[in-house]
Amino acid sequence: MLIDFVLNISITITGIYLFHRLQYLEDRRFIDSDIFQALLMTTLSVLLLMVPIHMYDMVFSLYFIPLLILVKYSVPYLIIVSVLIVFMFHHMIFNFDWQLYLIFFILYILIMMILPFLKFQKLKELTAASIIFTSLYVISIHIFVQPLTAFQMVVFILASTLVMFVAMMMYEDINAILRLLKRYEEEEYKDFLTQLGNVKALDNAVVELLEESDTLSMLLIDIDNFSLINDEHSHASGDALIRQMAHLLNNHAPTGGMLFRSSGEEFSMVIPDLSFDRTVRLAEAIRNSVERANFHISDTDTVHLTVSIGVGYQVVVPNTKGRLLKEADDMVHAAKKQGQNRVMFNPL
Repeated sequence: MLIDFVLNISITITGIYLFHRLQYLEDRRFIDSDIFQALLMTTLSVLLLMVPIHMYDMVFSLYFIPLLILVKYSVPYLIIVSVLIVFMFHHMIFNFDWQLYLIFFILYILIMMILPFLKFQKLKELTAASIIFTSLYVISIHIFVQPLTAFQMVVFILASTLVMFVAMMMYEDINAILRLLKRYEEEEYKDFLTQLGNVKALDNAVVELLEESDTLSMLLIDIDNFSLINDEHSHASGDALIRQMAHLLNNHAPTGGMLFRSSGEEFSMVIPDLSFDRTVRLAEAIRNSVERANFHISDTDTVHLTVSIGVGYQVVVPNTKGRLLKEADDMVHAAKKQGQNRVMFNPL
């Protein structure tokens, strides 16, 4: 019995780990899907059916543990499909008594109705659900299928509770690790302050848009005298201004355009397939909008800002990327030299 019990725990832990590991390498978005959760738990249920626990003259399987977990991580129609698949293996392939599965199914529906009312942390919630379910399960078996001793009932409840507890700890730990990895990967390409793409994301976007577009426009938008504002007020106020500027600029991004934070006070906007004239008009509209806006440094105090904008515009040909970036960068420096608060571009 002890070996069977250890095998059940080992299969549960290994199955959860391997599924997440394989899917993380293959398609990380799939991990968050309801289909992935249903596939994982259905597979675990079938594997646990293959390793029943033998205790004296009683044989029982903990296949229902993954299906209980599935209630919290998937949608009803996938849960039903999983339950039907497990029934096929339970009765038709492994020849377990159909009465046991009927008892399970009735109690499973009951647990599905009870779980929404249990407002605990998922680990505690599903452990409590497992205790309730297993207690009702062994009592039903005792009444309708075969008599059980008190010792058998207690062992069955303890075994299922421990497997549920271990499975949920493993499941939650892996999900927490995956969330951290996802956040780390997003932050590699995302500016923490504005939640816009950073310079790495800008570089990738330019490469992709050059493959898909006939022309590409770039606006380098630099806040004028931003270091003086930081010195006069505070870095916290500066951060607040950066966030407000990001919001204002994002509202001006046309369909298909993307906004990035290139550096401290510099933003980049790239727009595919926009004419040169419309690119310049967009830059002027942004400059005017910033000049007219009130930016809050506190609940009561506001400041006015201006921006210098360099326009880069290229018809897509080989080596466009480097020339586009250089042109926009040269133009924003020219705007700074000529007095700031202006748009500069190379006329076509």
